[in-house]
Formats: sequence, C-alpha cells, structure tokens
Amino acid sequence: MKVLEQATAEKTLVQDKNWLIECGSGRVRRRLLFTGFFAGLLLASGCGNDQPIAPERYLQSDSLFEQVKSNVAANSAWRGIGEIDHSRLGQQAGSVMPPSRVLIFSVPSLEVGLIEQNPLTALDLPLRVLAYEETPDGVSKVIYNDYAYIQSRYNLPEQSKLGAVYEQSIAEALQGIPEDQIGSFHPSDLEEGGITTINSPFDFAETLQRINDAIASQDDTVDFGVVDFQEQAEEQGIELLPNTLILFGAPAPGAKAMTEAPTLGLDAFCQKFLVWQDSSGNVKLSFNDLLALAERQGVGASIPLRVISYRLNKVFSEALAK
Repeated sequence: MKVLEQATAEKTLVQDKNWLIECGSGRVRRRLLFTGFFAGLLLASGCGNDQPIAPERYLQSDSLFEQVKSNVAANSAWRGIGEIDHSRLGQQAGSVMPPSRVLIFSVPSLEVGLIEQNPLTALDLPLRVLAYEETPDGVSKVIYNDYAYIQSRYNLPEQSKLGAVYEQSIAEALQGIPEDQIGSFHPSDLEEGGITTINSPFDFAETLQRINDAIASQDDTVDFGVVDFQEQAEEQGIELLPNTLILFGAPAPGAKAMTEAPTLGLDAFCQKFLVWQDSSGNVKLSFNDLLALAERQGVGASIPLRVISYRLNKVFSEALAK
C-alpha cells in the first residue's frame, strides 16, 4: 500500500462545500457525499486559479458531452447512471479547474460478463466517457478507456466477444464526435494494475457497513451512491459473488487535483470503492491507486492528489482493522 508520510499529510486542511451530482435512472442507489478528510489540501498547494471559468469556455466540451449523452439515451438496452460536472461543481465549492464532465452509463450484459472473468473489473464499470478541455491549447475532446487497457489491467483474454462488445459500445456512444476530438491514453498498462486492496477480517455485510460508516463519519457527509453488480447479474439469471461499488467524492480537493489534469475526471474522480468476495470466501476492499492513474495519464502527482491518496489509505485501512 502506497502512502505519504503522515507529517506531510497532517498539515492544515481546508473544508469543502456541497457537491451536487446529477443522476439518471437504473439499478443504482444514488446519494451525494462530502467527506471532510477529502477536503484535506496542504496550504503549500496554494489556492490555485480563483478566476471563474468564462461560460463560453464550456460551450465546446458541453456540446461533445451532450452528443455522447444523446447517443447513450438512444440505446434502450443501456442505462444512464449519472454525470458529474467536475469543473462547475469544483467552482461552486471554491476550486477552479478547466471544463471536465463525465458521463457514466451501464451496458448490463457486458458488465456482468466482465465481472465473471475478474471481479475487479467493476472498478472500471459502469462505462464512462469524459468531455474535457485539453490544456494548455484549450481544445475540447472526449476520452475513454479502451478494451486494451481493461484487458491488460485485469488480465482478460485479448480476443474475446466481450472485447468486441466493449469497443462497439464505446463506438456507439461516440457517434458523431469528430475523430480528431477523440483522445486516448498510452500506454494501456499500469504497474501492478494500479489497485490498492485491503483484506477484510469481517464478512461481506459488515465490511460494507464499516466502509459506509467510515464515509458517513467524516465531516459534511451528504450522500453516496452504490452499484450492486450481484443484483444486476440476478436480473439476467446469472449468479455472481457479492460485488458492490460505492461512488463518492468531494469537488474542492478533487478540482485542485485536476487543475492541471482534467482527464483525471475519467477514473480517478469520483472515488470508486469496491467491496467484493472472492471464490474462497475472502472479503476485500479495492480502490484505485490515484498516483498510479496519474502516472499512466502522464499528468504528475500533485500535492492535493497525494494528500487525497494518503487519506484514502489511512481512513479505510483503519475502518477494517480489528
């Protein structure tokens, strides 16, 4: 488990304001959440750019986002899960960052199939497309994770029907987007998968409760969201071991971490915590190593990002300690 030194992370913290997340329908329970520890930003990181984003700067990225959203809505077999406008929400909380807006949508049969092969794939589900302003040139693009990344990260078959369905789903979601406005990440792999896993000494139900309690116990907790993939599989007549994804975050520290790296809004923010049970009955908590994601995207690990990463490890390790 990668952590920062406590002396660095325990410097003065700054509290955030309310985070709003617009959610759609689907088999997802939604809430909104603020956790005080995620408001932890070192004073050394400064206040950043406090000049509001001009409305016209959102026009291009919003247009791309709405095109993707329309494509997703047109497929009756898919489920719109929600969207997070990192930039506007961060600005409301006092942290200014470039336009960055992610759409989260579900392709149920694809997701269940991927989780059957490796339960950890739930960390990259449901599917996501980010519309953002690429700095420093100000051109707007959309970006997503391709199947080559999913295959490499989770050691999935290179040639599979699921891979074809994954790529076809993304292509359908991106219909009408000019090719030169579709970005990509390289390389496709991550050192050691970029996943932090904590073994739980408790059963699944208690582990899930402890994680939710740890979130709720933080200052300014407003809400959280859950995706129950086991329940989703049952709808299709498929048996899965317990596999529950918790989505949460706070915009002020997140926006500070994304000021120079808006693409982190695709998979580093919001936070995704997976409580799952393996075939031997062991219960685990897994979440993304934010520093590894930053390295993969080539954006560097800022002080705010390091503080958030440290706090994730510390608070939730303690929540699962006997």
